[in-house]
Amino acid sequence: MDSEFIERMQRIKLTNEEGEIIQVCPSQRGKILEECSLSLFGKFLTNRPFNQRAAKNILRTTWKFGSDLKIIDMGEGLFLFKFAMESQLTWVLNNGPWSFDNYLLLLRRWEKGMNANTIKFTHCSMWVQVWGLPFELFSEDVASDIGRGIGPMVEVDCKGATSDLAKFLRIRVEVPLEKPL
Repeated sequence: MDSEFIERMQRIKLTNEEGEIIQVCPSQRGKILEECSLSLFGKFLTNRPFNQRAAKNILRTTWKFGSDLKIIDMGEGLFLFKFAMESQLTWVLNNGPWSFDNYLLLLRRWEKGMNANTIKFTHCSMWVQVWGLPFELFSEDVASDIGRGIGPMVEVDCKGATSDLAKFLRIRVEVPLEKPL
């Protein structure tokens, strides 16, 4: 940027009227925060147009929460999913990743202070299978080491490492979206 422009911007001052503080009534704040805490933001990983109504209907049908689930279009391809219970939200997060028309649905849990302009999707939680390991490496510790090499660890499927049919390890990780698979 032009340094003269930056200097002019730094000299701008608010008038008393422009700088007036507006008080927000806290009477419903607890209820609103509780509703927000049961929310996920979602965005499909695509730049192409897609049938948003069909996507919302498919998710409603797949998740089977009926009227307990509210899906709000926030614009710019961003959706807000409001759940009635924590267990529903947790189930959606734990049973993904989800997709529609081969477009991955990125999900992010609501955090205080988030708004539609600042939310960023940087990771996607998914199960990774590790095939072809030597038998002596079929362990939870090795799975954790491999998972941490991919991204932040979520969990290891111990059944895969200890079952009679152990052919691969299953690891749930937060895969960074900028990292090539």
